[in-house]
Amino acid sequence: MHFKAAALTALVAIASPDASAAFGVANTRMTSSFMPQASRVASFTAHSCRAGDIAVSGRSTRRSKAALCMLLDNNGGIEELEELCKQEDGLSKSVRKTPKLFKLGGTAAIPAAAALGFLMTPSRRLAAHAVGSAITGVAGIIGKSRIDAATEAAAKPAIAQAIIDLGVDDDGLADAIADVKDTFGVEDEDFEEMCSDVYRRYLTGMVKNPIAKTGDLKELSQLRAALEMDNLGVGEAHASAAKEFYRQTCLFTPEEDLDDPGHPDRMSIDKFLFLSERAFRQAGETDEAFKFEMSRVAKAFKIQLDEALDRVAEVSEPFYRRALASTRSKLESGQVSSDMLRRARKSLGIDDVMASDLHISTFNDEIKELLGKDTEVEVDPASLKFPEGAMDRLNKLKEVLNLSDEEADYEIQNEATELFQAKALSMMEDAFAGIVGADAAGENMAPRQSELCLKDDQMKTLLSAMVMQSLGKPLEETMTFAKVNNEAATYDKLVDCLHAKEVCKAVLSLSGWSEFDDFDAKFFDPWAPDSACGFLSPDKRMTLFKMFLRRSVIKSESKKELTDELYAKVMEVKGMLGVTDDQVEEEMKNQFGPELMTALQVATNEIIGDDYTPDLVKNLKEKVDKVISDYRLSDTLVMEYGANLYLKAVGVVSQNTPSGIPSKESSGALQGLRELLRLSEEDAYPAHLEVFGEVYKRSVLEAMGPTGVIRPEFREPLVDLRNRLGVTEDAARELYLAAVKERMVPMVEDLVLELERTMLDQQQLAQKRKKDFGEDVFKSGRSGSGKLGIGAEGYLMTDMMNLVDFYTENDVAEKKEVGTKTIQKKVMEGDEEKTVEEEVPDYETIYPITGLESGALEEEMAELLYRQFAVGAFTVQGPQGARFESSKELFGSIIGLSEEKMEEIGTSIGGQVYENLIRNSMMSKGSLDQQDMMMLANVQNKLGIAAEKGEEMLTDCQKKILSEEADALINNEGATPEILKAFREKCNSMGMELEADVGISKNRLVRMFEVEVSPGLMKGEITIESGEILGEIQESLGLSPEEAEKIFENLIEKQAKFTLGQIKGDFLRGRDDQIAPQIKRLATFSAFVNGEIDLDVDEPTAYKIVNLYDA
Repeated sequence: MHFKAAALTALVAIASPDASAAFGVANTRMTSSFMPQASRVASFTAHSCRAGDIAVSGRSTRRSKAALCMLLDNNGGIEELEELCKQEDGLSKSVRKTPKLFKLGGTAAIPAAAALGFLMTPSRRLAAHAVGSAITGVAGIIGKSRIDAATEAAAKPAIAQAIIDLGVDDDGLADAIADVKDTFGVEDEDFEEMCSDVYRRYLTGMVKNPIAKTGDLKELSQLRAALEMDNLGVGEAHASAAKEFYRQTCLFTPEEDLDDPGHPDRMSIDKFLFLSERAFRQAGETDEAFKFEMSRVAKAFKIQLDEALDRVAEVSEPFYRRALASTRSKLESGQVSSDMLRRARKSLGIDDVMASDLHISTFNDEIKELLGKDTEVEVDPASLKFPEGAMDRLNKLKEVLNLSDEEADYEIQNEATELFQAKALSMMEDAFAGIVGADAAGENMAPRQSELCLKDDQMKTLLSAMVMQSLGKPLEETMTFAKVNNEAATYDKLVDCLHAKEVCKAVLSLSGWSEFDDFDAKFFDPWAPDSACGFLSPDKRMTLFKMFLRRSVIKSESKKELTDELYAKVMEVKGMLGVTDDQVEEEMKNQFGPELMTALQVATNEIIGDDYTPDLVKNLKEKVDKVISDYRLSDTLVMEYGANLYLKAVGVVSQNTPSGIPSKESSGALQGLRELLRLSEEDAYPAHLEVFGEVYKRSVLEAMGPTGVIRPEFREPLVDLRNRLGVTEDAARELYLAAVKERMVPMVEDLVLELERTMLDQQQLAQKRKKDFGEDVFKSGRSGSGKLGIGAEGYLMTDMMNLVDFYTENDVAEKKEVGTKTIQKKVMEGDEEKTVEEEVPDYETIYPITGLESGALEEEMAELLYRQFAVGAFTVQGPQGARFESSKELFGSIIGLSEEKMEEIGTSIGGQVYENLIRNSMMSKGSLDQQDMMMLANVQNKLGIAAEKGEEMLTDCQKKILSEEADALINNEGATPEILKAFREKCNSMGMELEADVGISKNRLVRMFEVEVSPGLMKGEITIESGEILGEIQESLGLSPEEAEKIFENLIEKQAKFTLGQIKGDFLRGRDDQIAPQIKRLATFSAFVNGEIDLDVDEPTAYKIVNLYDA
């Protein structure tokens, strides 16, 4: 049966009209099976060919609308699948008709073909029959392979045919496709690839029609479901289709044409992007997966992801616009809702931002239509208005579009504004011209508001804009006259502007809104966005104000004054132009200041003349006041001019008196002048200080006399002089200090010179001062001397005390309150005395003039001077010494030293005194006794050294002296154990540690231990029982037990080796009878270390030593 079925299959195939197409083995040619076949024309070829229906050639860049409309009803996906079926070869078609029969026949194809080959091969020879049979057998093997391939190749067209026959929207399509898989026996993986290829071809066919339709999304989604494709398969299909589609498109269309959004091929690409974006989004891809898949598609078209998404939005937007247009047309039917629009947005991929913009645009279109603004016929804006029921319709549309009240109100106001202003401005112009009254114009605003459905808040904005335009126009016209310097016309136009302003105020007052109460602040702030004068630059606004101000004076009867009426208009113009008070005052000064200055100058010259009387001031003041009143000038301007005039007047008075001090009459004249110039006594102080300041300073210097100290009888006259000169107390103090400084600087410089003369020789002093000082090097003619290594020159101390007396007796130092402090004081409560606490001011002494601050000396010389003074206070005894001691801190402050620096210098001096005193005592007595300590305490008190610091200095001096003594002892090779012992015991008695305090290094301590112990070892005085002696030395030197033990062991070993050397030498010289003491000493050394001494000795010598020791 098997062979019969195979034979039947072969016979059926042969009996077919085209046997070669059925099996592919016609004429049994080997080349037909093994040689490569011609490449199939890709499915995109059909697209490329059909492109001629749309674009005649690759050079064409646009289709006509008619050609595009012809493609709207074509299903490109179905057409592409039909092309797939047409490209199927004859064998695949035969297999697709009877797939099971071909699969069955394939199992016996080889033997049947071999048998039939023997029968069908024509030949006259048996051998030829055999060869033909062999060849036909090979062909049978090939035929079997072709049958299997054809069976699988026929499955893909079968899938396509099922889609063509049933359509993508058929519920049975998925089952039909599944049957194809079972019928043709295709493996799962192969079948998925087939489905992916069918999907890819269908997608390609869809985008060949460049016009995107909403049905495309549903169609593609249904196809995907029928093919049971997952997200990964869809992504691969779209990426592959994009690459091939772009390649085929670029064969006929230049890439620059693809940049034209209206080109059909560009529209096809945009449609491809749109379908891909929707396919990925509707499949529920994550954001990361979506970006990946969409980026692959965008890359295939050589664009970035952002650009691709923008193109998708451009495709989807028209769909949503049509939905919104349908919403408007069906608004009253109740068939539209916000949920329907939400579903449409989700389907089309419209984001919230785009949806918001489109909703607002749709709402705006509805407003225009209701107002009648969408007509092309020219109409009068003042006649347009909303029909009855318009707001109800707009509210419904607002709800459907999910617009907020603010958004809806803004759109209504935006479209109604020009309509309102068209009528409002016309009425305002009539009111300005006097055709209608302001009340009538205001009353007509309310009906217009109702016609345009404007809310009160919106009306505020509209009225503000109306005022801006109503007042801005006349101001602009005014500026045209100002540009040509036509002051008369400029003045008249500004008056008209004031009238227009009053009309606007009257209209706004009818509204009752408080926002318009302060009219100038609301509409004439030049920096506000809704300012009526904001379009004028600051310079132009000032130009208008200047012209109006100047013209206002000319308008007066006298032509030299600003009447109340004119001044009121000037102030109104000021507010209307946004001119500040400072600008007004400056312009008043520029225009009318010269008149005032002339009047003040004449009055000043008269008052300070030779014929001054009180009535003169009175009469002149009336004239000046009239100028001020006529031109509305401020007292500030009078004071500004008056300050300079008064300064000159005071100078004239000073020049007219021989001493520079004004007389009683001159003082009276100056007082009258101050009243006329609106100057207070405080205002006049600067002028008096500038003119009479030097007079007061000169008087202070004269009062100091040759001693430099102002005597008490001169102090009261100086106060009277200050009052007469009109100088303030503070200014007089500054002048007083300047005089003090002038006298003090030479005194300090003399001190420096005298100090240098005591420190330098003649040549050094001349070199430093660049001056020859002759033979007398020192002021006293001799060098300084002193005690305890310090000294002070007597004459120098006298000069320094003169400086202190000068400073104190002239009351230069000042007390400044720096806070409060708590003090305790005794009070009596009844018969009982109690101690209470009280808060009192805390004062600090300030030295306003010092040597350093005045530049009379440098820091180094100041320190040397203070050192010299401190030494003098320390060395001088008796009342003079006490006086020096009490003035020491004052002198340091006078020359400019801080308390810290003075303490540092005192400590330095004390250190030197301490060191000298301690050194002398320790050298003579070995230690300090009670008398020495009392003397140190006295030094400490006199130099102001704190107790803790004095103790520290004492310790430091002792350490320094002991350290120097230790250096001398250790460096001296002749130092005996007795001397070293005495030294360390002295240090111990003073509480000094040799290493930490005296500064003896560890190596030197080892050396001291060896020097003190070695003689005792050699003499036998230190034995194994001498532990206490060694312990006392160890503790005294500050060594640890371990350190002392190690040092002692090394010393034993060194002495043992030395002794052994002596023994060897005596043996060598034959002095055996003298060796016994040395052997005993060696035995003693060995006992200290239990015989553990590393000695190098030969055996004969060792026996000799042992024998002698035994003997």
